[in-house]
Amino acid sequence: PAVAFDQDSRAAMQGLIENGYCHALLAGNALATHDLEAGYFRTGLGQNIYSQELQPLGHYNHLDVLNEVRRAGSIAAAIDELKIQDGIIYACEKKKIPYVLAGSIRDDGPLPEVIANVYEAQDAMRVHARKATVVMALATQLHSIAFGNMVPSYRVEEDGRVRPVFFYIVDMAEFSADKLANRGSAQAQAILTNVQDFMVNLWNNLKD
Repeated sequence: PAVAFDQDSRAAMQGLIENGYCHALLAGNALATHDLEAGYFRTGLGQNIYSQELQPLGHYNHLDVLNEVRRAGSIAAAIDELKIQDGIIYACEKKKIPYVLAGSIRDDGPLPEVIANVYEAQDAMRVHARKATVVMALATQLHSIAFGNMVPSYRVEEDGRVRPVFFYIVDMAEFSADKLANRGSAQAQAILTNVQDFMVNLWNNLKD
């Protein structure tokens, strides 16, 4: 969820989604929750997403958002009811980009769209693994390893051409990249940097 904790990186991710650079988003409860928190309260884990200043009682904000979404019945309904007008999940809903939220034993809530059954979550992720041409794993070690285990190293196009599936892992820690390689994702290329800076630079170099 690191991308959602900073105003600029969150806006960059929104821009990438809205301009056709993202065809599926695979994440967990945390990314969606804190992105919606940012859209409603302008905070991430209680900190202002621009100034990073702690807000009074801000540590309750993500729980309040979770309750609002669960009361509304779905993320889409909550976006309308709460009048959220920006963000990563907002962009996915607006552009009809599919997203898979895989559950965890650690989750607060969770959000209604979170798939709590790990095997069902794997199946939902595999749908997109089979279609992938480029994978960007953004500072999320467990999801990176899980999806890396599903993604083939190449795919055969409809015209018979064989092309590689490019896999990039963006993380501050070498451990995440090494772990992915050790699990058999030989094609994974590591970009060792702050994911928030990476997203902003990526968007700045792709936007018109």
